[in-house]
Amino acid sequence: MMPRSFWVVMGKEILDNLRDRQTLFYALLFGPILLPLLLGGSLALTFKQLSIDFDIVTTVPVLHAERAPQLVEFLAGQNIDAVAAPDDPVAAVANGRVDVVLEIGENFGEQLREARPAALILYLDESDKASSRAARRMEAVFGLWEQTNNSLRLQHRGLDPTVFDTLELVRDDVSSNGADGQLLASLLPFLFIVSMTMGGFYLAIDTTAGERERRSLEPLLGLPIARRDIVFGKFGATLAFIVLSVVLCAVAVWGLFRLFPADLIGGDVRFDARTVFTGLLLVLPLAPFIAALLVTVSAWTRSVKEAQTYLGLLMVIPMAPFFVLQYISAKSELVLMPWPMLSQYLLLERSTQGLSFSPLEVGLSVAGTLAASAMFVALACLLYRRERILS
Repeated sequence: MMPRSFWVVMGKEILDNLRDRQTLFYALLFGPILLPLLLGGSLALTFKQLSIDFDIVTTVPVLHAERAPQLVEFLAGQNIDAVAAPDDPVAAVANGRVDVVLEIGENFGEQLREARPAALILYLDESDKASSRAARRMEAVFGLWEQTNNSLRLQHRGLDPTVFDTLELVRDDVSSNGADGQLLASLLPFLFIVSMTMGGFYLAIDTTAGERERRSLEPLLGLPIARRDIVFGKFGATLAFIVLSVVLCAVAVWGLFRLFPADLIGGDVRFDARTVFTGLLLVLPLAPFIAALLVTVSAWTRSVKEAQTYLGLLMVIPMAPFFVLQYISAKSELVLMPWPMLSQYLLLERSTQGLSFSPLEVGLSVAGTLAASAMFVALACLLYRRERILS
């Protein structure tokens, strides 16, 4: 049972920071809500821009369609209807009036009959996402038409088209959701950990470095309160903001991805209520670790400016596991479980992808994270016992 002095210090820090608009903005708005909207929303919309639905019926302006009736008929079979092209296709595409324009070459039919490459011109604007997506669809359809015609040419000459095929490579992706799914699965731990770091960032600075500059720390340390209780009170206040921040982030992520259809965010990648709640439980042991780390660094620094500098450098920590895991090739992920943040990244990725994890892995993750948290809290207590804390 914590002493009454702990609750007094913790309540004081919480009330002080509830009056600080900057702390409230980053702890309760930017990290938990705005960041998921900015990153998650832009990522989902990017996937939507890059994806091509060949079943959607669309139109494409074709210049000189009469020169290639068979090609126009083939395009119609691929849900692409030819329409009249503008007089100036370059200006039409550049001005955004149409996405792409297809021009049939003057000698298209003659070149086909002579078994020579037939000329086509596809006008597009690579800087425009809609134009680029339409061009990719056209190129894919042209590739299919070319493959079909090449086979017919060889058969017409009495040759088996498979004679020229030296390999038959079949790609069988055993992952449940591919590279896009892996990227989306990494989004949940990233958002959770960033929101937790932002949630306690300014409060940790204010509780030590800020009070030192305002000269309110010395009277607090002069009270008949064990310095250990003061540290735990500041740690508890920081922890409360961090937990509140990650809970709000979980709600924001769940609400955000309910707006996007399941097929848009890729395969078996899950952002439903059960997965987000499971992810929240998996990441919660990281809250005391981040709180202890922030309080310790803030206690070690001598001014708000210095604390902002060092804690600002710590903001790269939530991104570090993502890059580290790209280069670590461990034979067993069990050896990574005791490491804070790395283990949470791995567990949350697997949870989001619907993959299983053992109780031993969760236990190692929790134990390692809490042990590291205790180490930083002990270090903060040591720093608060030194006279340097007031200078």
